[in-house]
Amino acid sequence: MICPSCGAPNRDGAKFCNRCGCALFPDERLRQLDLCFVMDATGSMRDHIEATRKDLQTFARKLTAHRLRPDLSYALVLYRDHPDSGKTFVTQCIPFSTYLADLQLALDNTHVQGGGGDGAEAVADGLYDACYKLQWREHAHKVILLAGDAPPHGKGARRDKFPQGCPCGHDTETIAHQARMRGITIFSLGIGDNPFMVQSFQQIARHGGGQFVSIGGADTLIDQVLALMLTEFGKVDIDGTVLAAYRPAATPQSIAAATGLPIGDVDESMNRLRQKRLI
Repeated sequence: MICPSCGAPNRDGAKFCNRCGCALFPDERLRQLDLCFVMDATGSMRDHIEATRKDLQTFARKLTAHRLRPDLSYALVLYRDHPDSGKTFVTQCIPFSTYLADLQLALDNTHVQGGGGDGAEAVADGLYDACYKLQWREHAHKVILLAGDAPPHGKGARRDKFPQGCPCGHDTETIAHQARMRGITIFSLGIGDNPFMVQSFQQIARHGGGQFVSIGGADTLIDQVLALMLTEFGKVDIDGTVLAAYRPAATPQSIAAATGLPIGDVDESMNRLRQKRLI
């Protein structure tokens, strides 16, 4: 097996390169990671968007320096709310790109503005566009990072102009569940302590197979994102081990016995590999 980073030969079945120490995968497509930021772009999020813009280069350097040498692709979906006039957007999509500069430019050109004038935002529109309007790579490990400080419509917020649900007709929990079935994991980053936001973002993360993280201040946002992504890299590492041991007649039990991995981890990994169409 040839190391993709340094070109050194390694024995078949080796997990790490004997020269540079990076992870070796039986299929290079396992190194693909599609990461989409879905962010509230209303006025109250100004400091958090600025912090993301400022720290993005450092964040990306830490990810690419990881021993898995991820093949990263970035996208951004901004959402505001359904306005009374056409003076602002509801959502804005920046498609996936392997060039970090494209995401940096999009953030540099992001201007926060108002909202819908109520206590809820177009969270459902943002999630829907991220899941269905972006071109995700088939074999990639897929992650959405949702960041906002207000709940979706229809989740109990005060002064909600659409208390029966978002006028787009979509429900955030349904979208999150569908995303998980397609192999997209959703993490919710809750800004502040709005109880309706916290409850709804927790449900989004639960249905999306991720977790909810409470963000206390703008200066901690990117560090929390980095911690989540490093956890996801651990899953990719397991997927490489499982794929190397996989044979058409293999079962979770047989792969667990061959690799020493817990059977639960193997079972989850095989599901991910099926979603990526690698087995």
